[in-house]
Amino acid sequence: MRIRTSMLVALVGVLAGCGGSGSGLTVAPSSAPPTASASSTASPSTATASSPEPLLTPDRSKPVGLIAMGHSGITGEGTGAPGQAVPEDSWATGTAPEVNSVYLRMVGESPETESHVANAGHGAASASELAGMADQALRDVPVPALSIIQTIDNDIQCDGSDSARMDAFGDSVRIAIQKVVDASPNGHVLVVGQLGRPRAAFLDQLVAKDPSQRDALSGTGPCDFFDPSGELNKEHLANLTAIIEAFEAEQAKVCAEFTQCTTDGGVRAAYVDTLANFSPDWNHLNVHGQAAEAELIWPVVQKILGQ
Repeated sequence: MRIRTSMLVALVGVLAGCGGSGSGLTVAPSSAPPTASASSTASPSTATASSPEPLLTPDRSKPVGLIAMGHSGITGEGTGAPGQAVPEDSWATGTAPEVNSVYLRMVGESPETESHVANAGHGAASASELAGMADQALRDVPVPALSIIQTIDNDIQCDGSDSARMDAFGDSVRIAIQKVVDASPNGHVLVVGQLGRPRAAFLDQLVAKDPSQRDALSGTGPCDFFDPSGELNKEHLANLTAIIEAFEAEQAKVCAEFTQCTTDGGVRAAYVDTLANFSPDWNHLNVHGQAAEAELIWPVVQKILGQ
């Protein structure tokens, strides 16, 4: 299994990535909020969610709307059934008032944003899938004002190969950004970092709450939080932190190649986990956690959009 999302980014045994399923998801202009797909094999190119009719002649000088790409951390997974994407609860593009997503906040500031939203993310997605997600999302929102990319998780192997795969990771991010910039030259791209960092204090709280997690997070790998005897291995926490930050540095370097691209500036890295924000799988965020993510990133979005 792999424990993901925020500080609890760890690799234990077989890589399961962001967990769960979930296909690309969109909100149509004249329909109710979409429902999640139960397919575990969906990809950005095969999603079946309802889609808005794109503008026949979109004005590339006047971007409007929001698109999102990435793994299950951006699809609302964790707020419903296990392994289920719940698009209305996504911190980025959701429609649930209790989450108060980036999308809803953008609608509040710019009403013309309403219904111009698409989420092409899906569970266990790697950076290599971002280009396809961009293509899908841009079919629904051709000239977005803001495009959010949340990746990294499923590219981390923690087996000694991460540094050798960094260039390929960067190329995947670059291709996706280029697609968005070509479609919406006056829009903005926000590439977010990992939410939180491995912290011993939180692991103590987690194991006290759910003792089974000590075994789930134990092993001899360089990123296993506990050794086989159950003792916390701080060196392994440092290993994983270094790998996360290397991937963040690579995507920041790529982002800097585009005047339209911005990172979160370390805002998400500074986030500190709380048990109350996690779903029962300790792998995704619940509704409260999704709302916390939206609140955390909104000042960054406001600055980007000049609001």
